[in-house]
Amino acid sequence: MKVFTTTGKVLASLAVAAALTVLPMPSMAGGEMPSRPCPPPCAPAPACAPASCSPAHCPSWFDFILYYPLNRVNDVLDIFRLNVGFGYGFGINLRATELLEVGIGQYESIRFGMKGRVLGTYEENICEGGVGFLGWVGGCLQRDPSEVGADIHLGIVGVQAAVSLVEVVDAVTSIFGLDIQCDDLGPTLWD
Repeated sequence: MKVFTTTGKVLASLAVAAALTVLPMPSMAGGEMPSRPCPPPCAPAPACAPASCSPAHCPSWFDFILYYPLNRVNDVLDIFRLNVGFGYGFGINLRATELLEVGIGQYESIRFGMKGRVLGTYEENICEGGVGFLGWVGGCLQRDPSEVGADIHLGIVGVQAAVSLVEVVDAVTSIFGLDIQCDDLGPTLWD
């Protein structure tokens, strides 16, 4: 006695797959990669009297010049996000900033790769759908609102690639000594 035909089995499998992808999956709160520590606010350095001035308190042009190449490399690295993820789910997201975005997806993954100057491993749990600011997002999201990029996750593997427009502007202005992200190491030109 045949209970299900081949067509019935295929339809049942598709129904189960659709139900598993539409139903909410448990997420692990706090499992995201920590963001870069907040830099201190950009403020003018205190004026140093000649008697109280020490190299630690009054940065020199020489210090700025020594840090300059490292800071420019870091600013270029901050622009990019490129990683691969492994975990259950599906998703596709295409965006030209947070306002011009289209995507749908639900997945939990362990990601390996770079997020700016940070190279590491972190968890990402995504539950999203919609177009632009009319969409909804839940979970631990790792995107910069100014990103232009794409995320694709199919089955058990996914790839993310993006460029941060804010970090592009920071990299360009930093060439002239204006660090709008306040993420340079050492003294800045305006200290």
